[in-house]
Amino acid sequence: MLTRQIDHPVYIETNEELARFCEQWAKASVLALDTEFIRTDTFYPIGALIQVSDSTGCFLIDPLPIDDFTAFKGLMTNPDITKVLHSCSEDLEVFDRLLGVLPAPLIDTQIAAGMNGLGFSLGYQAMTEALLQIHVAKGETRSNWLQRPLTDSQIHYAALDVAYLPEMYTMLTDSLIENDRLPWLQEECDKLINNYGGPNAIRQHYLKVKSAWKLSQAQLGVLQLVIEWRENKARERDRPRGRVLKDRSCFEIARLQPNSIKALSGIDEIGYKTVRNNGDDLLVLIKQGQELDQSELPPALPKPLPPANGTIMKRLKAHVAKRAEQLNMAPELLAKKKDYESLLRSGFHGSEYQLPETLSGWRKKVIGDDLLALLAKEGV
Repeated sequence: MLTRQIDHPVYIETNEELARFCEQWAKASVLALDTEFIRTDTFYPIGALIQVSDSTGCFLIDPLPIDDFTAFKGLMTNPDITKVLHSCSEDLEVFDRLLGVLPAPLIDTQIAAGMNGLGFSLGYQAMTEALLQIHVAKGETRSNWLQRPLTDSQIHYAALDVAYLPEMYTMLTDSLIENDRLPWLQEECDKLINNYGGPNAIRQHYLKVKSAWKLSQAQLGVLQLVIEWRENKARERDRPRGRVLKDRSCFEIARLQPNSIKALSGIDEIGYKTVRNNGDDLLVLIKQGQELDQSELPPALPKPLPPANGTIMKRLKAHVAKRAEQLNMAPELLAKKKDYESLLRSGFHGSEYQLPETLSGWRKKVIGDDLLALLAKEGV
């Protein structure tokens, strides 16, 4: 495969340069974006580079010496400029931390690729090969992006990550327009922005702990308090969650509910330093959880589906796979494992099946109503 040559990117490292180029980018209808960051010993990503392409060239913004992003923030929230990123979840965290705003309106080309039959969670390298027959090397993926000066290899790699995005965005969206699916893509990408963070994100983080479904409501009350405490501590200290308290330790604290420093010290993977510095706080949280009124406890979490549901689950998945094949798109974009489980659980105890929120919107007409009809036909 041939590697298309690109012009040497413009490196921007002063407030004045950034403001000047923002005037140029303000005239664009589409801006391709990417970020490079470091996140090894911190909770928050440390933004090290912002890549921009406005179809006229590639630009690298160095956020380390720049302290005035006013004009750039205006572009990120300009409703007349579409921001194009690929697999953007971590990039959104960088923008949020560095700028305090999210790029919107947003199009994620990874989702667009899936809706065009190129596979689910397609990487940028694979997408450029599939659409443009261009090989993009990934040799600097684990590079130290905070070092200065950046090497020529780093600069070239960073530029390539946005160089082809405008062209591929056009190809992908033109295809979706032709098939009347562009609103599907816009709906999905709007969710990325609308569901980012949110006031209950910290409060609901206990739901991500594996095997939390094994705990009683009383135990979940303790788990929620401990996880919320850990989330706040991780942010306050800017340290990874696991450095504050591992998930497994949080689970065991909720399950065993130790009532002394000695008992707390016996919990799996809780280090001496954690017990010494935070043991009293954790015991207070446990007691608070134990004193919660029934109305204040989190709802019990659903257990894994019983084996008896395996057959109907397979039929639902087969129907989705067939529909996805007809649409020439990744089946995972139509329904995921949790969607099937939520749908089946809604019909437990003789209740009428209800589509989960994740199967609303464009999915309801495309696949949701079919799944409800299939369940009704099966009589389960």
